[in-house]
Amino acid sequence: MAFRFALARSPAEAGAQLGNSHFRVRRLATDPRPAPECGEDVRHLAADAGMTLIEMLIVLSIIAVAAGAVTLGIGSASRAPSVGSEAQRLANRLQAAADDGMLGDSLVAFTAEKTGYAFARFDGTTWQPLSGEAMGFHTLPGGMTMRLSARPPIVLGPEGSGKPLTAVITAPGQTSTVVYDGLTARVMPAT
Repeated sequence: MAFRFALARSPAEAGAQLGNSHFRVRRLATDPRPAPECGEDVRHLAADAGMTLIEMLIVLSIIAVAAGAVTLGIGSASRAPSVGSEAQRLANRLQAAADDGMLGDSLVAFTAEKTGYAFARFDGTTWQPLSGEAMGFHTLPGGMTMRLSARPPIVLGPEGSGKPLTAVITAPGQTSTVVYDGLTARVMPAT
């Protein structure tokens, strides 16, 4: 049973308490024991002042959730897009498109614009842009540019007969190169 304590209720009682070096504490009416007097040994009150295990677990849970939120917030602040990550994304998407063209026995092309790139499939008469996360249009993050060795659309042939391509992605102070040899795409190490 938890006990609650209250300070003196009247000004006279408060004045008397302030005159002593220790405050007198009067227990609420729910406790049958008398209030301790000044200088009285109060060790028996220590058992009433602790926290229960449930209260401790709740406090620890709140601390854990707060620490997790702070950790996630710090991580997202340091995950700004880099030229290297954009080059790896382009290599992965080029490889996936080339594989899709080989497995689907259809012509897939790499298309590029000033602000980004995408992929298209030849339906027999025209090139139809592909949609979705993997093949849809991807906008390069602000400040990044891409220079290509060939003019788009670049066909990624159905039998690995695609036209070779070199893409250089740059940003202020950073450069990364993606090489597609007609069959595989990879990021070249920075030199």
